[in-house]
Amino acid sequence: MEDKQYDKELKGFLWHETGSTVLRKGTIQINGKELYAAIIKSSNNKAEEKYELMISAGLLHVNDVKKSEKSPDIGGPITFDGQKYKLGGWRKTSEKGTEYTSVSLQIKEEDGNANYEGVKKTEEEAPF
Repeated sequence: MEDKQYDKELKGFLWHETGSTVLRKGTIQINGKELYAAIIKSSNNKAEEKYELMISAGLLHVNDVKKSEKSPDIGGPITFDGQKYKLGGWRKTSEKGTEYTSVSLQIKEEDGNANYEGVKKTEEEAPF
């Protein structure tokens, strides 16, 4: 069986998570900037628990009124390592019947426009 190679730059896949719990949610100030954060408790199949601190990269919005079939189902501006991006997410179902969200990022233009129609839709199949 041949492994598919994916161009993963500014793209990704998100899936439903059933083994995690948000334990705490709030804010943390770092370098004078207030960030939203959460402590997540997760366990794998061997019931080993792990705790992670997750920092919010941005607020996403559900797209209830799509302009076209290619419009994202969810999106919004995010910031990671000081770089601003536009994120678009599309609901998908893999060939195996697993629901997931295909996501794509685009570097945000300096004019501040949030034209999510311009986010390139990924047509790749999820690797699961």
